[in-house]
Amino acid sequence: MEAAFGNMTLTCKPITRKLSTGAISVISFLSLFALLALIGSSITVVEYYTKADPVDEPAHSASVNGKPTINGDSGLVRKDSVEILVDDSRQETKLPAWLENCKSFFNCFCVFTNGEKILNVESSEGQLPSLHGIRFLSMTWVILCHSYAFCGMLTRNLAETIQFVDHWFFQIILNGFYSVDSFFLLSGFLVAYLFFQQCAKSNGKIPWVYFYVHRYLRLTPVYAIVMLFYTFVNPYIADGPLWPDVDHDQNCYDNWWYNLLYINNFQAIAGQCMSWSWYLANDMQFYIISPLFLITLWRWPKVGYSLIGIGLVATFVTTFTITFVYDSFTGLGNVVEAAVDLQGFLVRWSDFFDKIYTKPYTRVGPYLLGLVLAYYLYKWKQNNPQKLKSTTLAAGWAIASAIALACLFGLYHQNLSTVGAGFYNGLNRIGFALGLSWVIFVCVTGQGGVVNSLLSWKVWIPLSRLTYCAYLVHPIVQNGYYTSVRRMVEFSHTSVILFYLGFLIIAYTAALITTLLFESPVIRLEKYVRNKFAS
Repeated sequence: MEAAFGNMTLTCKPITRKLSTGAISVISFLSLFALLALIGSSITVVEYYTKADPVDEPAHSASVNGKPTINGDSGLVRKDSVEILVDDSRQETKLPAWLENCKSFFNCFCVFTNGEKILNVESSEGQLPSLHGIRFLSMTWVILCHSYAFCGMLTRNLAETIQFVDHWFFQIILNGFYSVDSFFLLSGFLVAYLFFQQCAKSNGKIPWVYFYVHRYLRLTPVYAIVMLFYTFVNPYIADGPLWPDVDHDQNCYDNWWYNLLYINNFQAIAGQCMSWSWYLANDMQFYIISPLFLITLWRWPKVGYSLIGIGLVATFVTTFTITFVYDSFTGLGNVVEAAVDLQGFLVRWSDFFDKIYTKPYTRVGPYLLGLVLAYYLYKWKQNNPQKLKSTTLAAGWAIASAIALACLFGLYHQNLSTVGAGFYNGLNRIGFALGLSWVIFVCVTGQGGVVNSLLSWKVWIPLSRLTYCAYLVHPIVQNGYYTSVRRMVEFSHTSVILFYLGFLIIAYTAALITTLLFESPVIRLEKYVRNKFAS
């Protein structure tokens, strides 16, 4: 809570605020991307409407209502030439190489081409559509939990709020950190699954420099852009009694390089820039060490399984030891403690967050399970297996559900001893990830039934593609609202759900804009440069 709001006090603000040099520079930089998007989109539109009438098109050319469709990396049906009309006859003009390169560069910023890629809901062979549903629903869970957290900070009916949240079903919110564990599980699974497919195609030869460079370029540019906006521009967006002062957040001025090196999770949460980005640091650190497990699984499966087993035991022992030594608690599962001693609760929560919640050695369990699950599924498909029997499926669902539900609701009205808290903290994330691993397994193998149908709904696909940017921007949206309010908030489930739906829509709208203007162009530029060097 302190990390989100900082040491803010009610202040009187000037009516007008002059933009700082940093804010002007960042706005100019962001405007450059908008200009490139305008140029790239204009080129696509001009080519689209100057195409010849389809009556002379070859039979294989794609067209819709007499106009060629916008598709592919170039955004056009034909990407190596521009067709023009001269004297009512069709000619094809080859562009000079430098002009073709310029066109390809600008096309990387085309919002039509990038938007088409984002909104495409067709699944190609080998894709795993159910993962899109898990990813998007996990993101909605994150935003829901943060909606309750932000609202709870400014509630004017605190005593009543404790009664609201002290119900068994509210454990879904209080234990919402499992949504992050689902991201770790998915991340490990996808890294490993793609790795093993690449190994099969290349006989185990992996371009390791590209393995790391691609990951950094995939995540960092849009991350840095959002951080620039948050640091320099966001303070001018709105105003209010709690609205951050200009140049208020010294963390981002002093510690931005921690974020770009993905080591900010080793800072105290109160000193982090964009405190919610601790997840990205963990994910990058897990990715860096993943080849240790991937190579051994590929070449020496028994050694690989053993290493992952050792890793799971190590993360359990580490988490148990930290909990025992520092008498850490188990998170937010028991709110009775907060009602008795709110200040003490906040101190213990901050200590728990810094020592356990954000550290890679306590969060790596689900990621390791994702690695081993991907390998098991890869080998399972290679062996042309039979479908599981109905009794086996029923038993699997029962066990997986029992484990996940025990992790989710097991703390309700439980006062654990230090040893009990150590076991819970050491096993709960692994347990929840095991339950979710079963869901992934049955869905990927086509045995998930109605669950697979729900998670594979095509609507989730474009929303899933926006999840990374939604994760980056949604706390800015939520923090922006709650720090600009002029009065305390009346807490109720109805009000929070209404806020949540608004935050969800605004966050994904902002994520769409961020993806179209920044993330997708950078991804396509990286691919374009790589292909140019390869050729």
